[in-house]
Amino acid sequence: MEFLLLGSLEARRAGTLLELGGPRRRAVLTMLLLHANEAVSVAQLTDAAWDSPPVSPESNLRTYVAGLRKVLGDRLRTRPGHGYELVVEPGELDLDVFEDQFRAGESALIEGAAEAAADHFGRALALWRGVPTAELNAGPLLRAELTRIQERRLTAVERFAKASLELGRFDDVIDRLRLETALHPLREELWAQLMIALDRSGRRGEALEAYAAARRHVVEQVGVEPGARLRQLQQVVLESRVPSPAALNAHRQLPMDIAEFTGRESELRQLCAPGPQTTVVISAIEGMAGVGKTKLAVRAAHQLVQRYPDVQLWADLHGFDADELPADPSAVLESFLRLLGVSGAQIPESLEERAALYRDRLAGKRALVLLDNAAGEDQVLPLLPGGATCMVLITSRRTLLRLDGVRSLFLDVFTATEALALLSRIAGEDRVQADREAAERIAELCGHLPIAVALAAKRLARRPQWTMRDLLTRLERGGGLGARGVFDLSYQALPENQRRLFRLLGLHPGEDVTAESAAALAGLTAFEAGDLLETLLDEHLLQQHTPGRYSLHDLLRAYAVEQVTAAEPPPARALARRRVLDWYVNTAWQSARRLNPQRKLEIAAPDPAVHPRSFADRDAALLWCDTERANLVAAVRDAAEHDLPEHSWSLAQCLWDFFNLRKHWADWIDTHGIALAAARSTGDRAAEGRMLITLGIALREVRRHDEAIEHTQQALAIFRATGDRSRQEPALNNLGIAYMVQGRVDEALACYEQSAEIARELGNAHTEAVLLNNIGLLHADAGRFDVALARYLRALEIRQEIKDPYSEAILLNNIGEAHRGLLDFAEAASVVDRALVVFREIGDLYGQAESLDNLGLALDGLGDRRGAEKCWLESVALFEELGEPKADEVRGRL
Repeated sequence: MEFLLLGSLEARRAGTLLELGGPRRRAVLTMLLLHANEAVSVAQLTDAAWDSPPVSPESNLRTYVAGLRKVLGDRLRTRPGHGYELVVEPGELDLDVFEDQFRAGESALIEGAAEAAADHFGRALALWRGVPTAELNAGPLLRAELTRIQERRLTAVERFAKASLELGRFDDVIDRLRLETALHPLREELWAQLMIALDRSGRRGEALEAYAAARRHVVEQVGVEPGARLRQLQQVVLESRVPSPAALNAHRQLPMDIAEFTGRESELRQLCAPGPQTTVVISAIEGMAGVGKTKLAVRAAHQLVQRYPDVQLWADLHGFDADELPADPSAVLESFLRLLGVSGAQIPESLEERAALYRDRLAGKRALVLLDNAAGEDQVLPLLPGGATCMVLITSRRTLLRLDGVRSLFLDVFTATEALALLSRIAGEDRVQADREAAERIAELCGHLPIAVALAAKRLARRPQWTMRDLLTRLERGGGLGARGVFDLSYQALPENQRRLFRLLGLHPGEDVTAESAAALAGLTAFEAGDLLETLLDEHLLQQHTPGRYSLHDLLRAYAVEQVTAAEPPPARALARRRVLDWYVNTAWQSARRLNPQRKLEIAAPDPAVHPRSFADRDAALLWCDTERANLVAAVRDAAEHDLPEHSWSLAQCLWDFFNLRKHWADWIDTHGIALAAARSTGDRAAEGRMLITLGIALREVRRHDEAIEHTQQALAIFRATGDRSRQEPALNNLGIAYMVQGRVDEALACYEQSAEIARELGNAHTEAVLLNNIGLLHADAGRFDVALARYLRALEIRQEIKDPYSEAILLNNIGEAHRGLLDFAEAASVVDRALVVFREIGDLYGQAESLDNLGLALDGLGDRRGAEKCWLESVALFEELGEPKADEVRGRL
């Protein structure tokens, strides 16, 4: 006999699956197995099977036991006066095997044998197939028992991670811990071990991101800060930084490897064969959609990591996505450069300069770059490293003839042998061998296409009562050939709630989906959507490159679009699209409130079925924006294209602070240009003016000054025509900044003065303080330090009234510069030291670097050369860590 508890409940005799009956009978069997070879009382079985027991549960239990005895024979015995006992031989129950391995692992850890411990805990965890008996209607006692063994499993995960960390096997545990923290976000020890693994493998930035995610979950769900261990780990990671101009921040980006990867042995050998020693190695995997190009590339990349350990970068180029434009090489380079430690402010604007900086950052490093779904050579060429220490893996549906030195590998559909191997891998070798002829015919009906074979195999794996012949009959009855036939079979067999969510995903903007955004799309709770997404993942209808984020294969996305168009009437599709865009707009609004509490944003209320996310702090808001960036940009475009212009411009204005902070110039200009056109299409003058202002700021930041001034002047004209004084104020301020950048001082000063007058008239203290600071800067640049100081001091008075520590620190630093200009070095040092304290309190590294430089200049003026040197050394370190060129200027002072 074989009894399986660590997943869905199963029992087998000589490999044959036994029919165990309904939920209550299975609950009784589960309780007996949990106490195998022990007497289990009627009272215990009652508490295991019912929340509210019937009046006389004994007769029901006798019926259930009788049914089980027909299946299990004399294994199930009655113990008069004590209840019932199930006899289980050693090795028959997977839970017993798990416990044996667990105890062996514990002993090995105590003895300091980390290798043996990792082996035992790894074997223990390999026995788990899912959530134990999730299909049961369990009573309180059984729920408690099942919770106990799941806790035991999590302890095994932690022990496995501990042993693997001692052995330095960081990659072994990182993927596992990412998944476990996504499933159990309140278990702080899992987060702690993930932080340790990431930090020790050189991924400090990701370790800090893990802390931010852990803190967000604990604060939002429990309402307290993380425990001392997590907080101490965060401090250790922060203090262990070693500033370096070329420090890599988040440079290991490969997607998760695929556990069910099968076949392709000769192709893998070809891809992993050493290439030329004098030039970059370029391998291109070419073939039709669904043939497994990405899976092969990811498997090869993971096998090549030891040869290219320094950097691994990955990008989906969307070359053949019907709902998404091919990725702009310039945008991909921006993403890569940020991952390689280049700050947004230091990323050049032109494609050529970005490509040159990218090649420079990878020079001499053993780097692997995976470019998935390439549209053609022109898209790929700027993304190629220049050195012989690098390798590039490319997947495409086209032949890339114009890439010099490329090694092309054409990937065909599976051979019959490989298709059967995949069927066996997923559905079980015994089932394939039981009817090999039917299995071969199934593979033929799937066209030997890997995605179709995997879906068919998963159908069998999820239905242990089916034979190969059952699946074959259904495929032949459907008349489908290739992927479409299997898609139909998988889709039609789903319950309606799963079918509905799957087809609605065809309307989702962007690259991937989360439980929260899917919930908005379908009008569900995030918990309900998460369960459905996991089910669709189990059915192979979704992919998951990152825990908690799901995506559709190109073929399945097209199929989902087809199904939603056929099954949902236009009003239903419009409602779903509006709901998900409501979620993005309102969640972005919540993030904007954290990123800039002073900015006032007006947006429409969401649909009642939509539950926007909120954020505990600024870090959590920024992390969400970073993670969702591609979807947010796609959502702005999607709203404009589907007659939801207000969503388009509302979302664009909510993203302004994020784009400004992270210096995502291209996204900023793209989204605000789309939103501006949307506002103009409806004749909404107020929205048009707002978009003109923010678009003008972006154009100014990329030094397109004439265009920036033109856009801002247009905005000012609109607000004057409509009599909107509150909007004239920021328009004049931004016009003044644009003039100041061009050296048009008098025009800038006139704009600032007009804007300040309106701010005083409206009682807008925050804006008045901003303008006084800008006016002070103009006077300081002209050498009028006494006039500048007066403006700064008045602005500081206002700032202290409205409690804005960031702006207050900037003003204190400017006041210190004015005192230096007046040769009052002692007062300058005192004031700048106050600025430095505030910048440190709020964690602003750039502000700290600026203040330390300023403080060094003041101390140097006082003759304190040693104090100045100390300040400048710390300032250089911070500027270098941020990738700021001002580090060279401060180094010159040293």
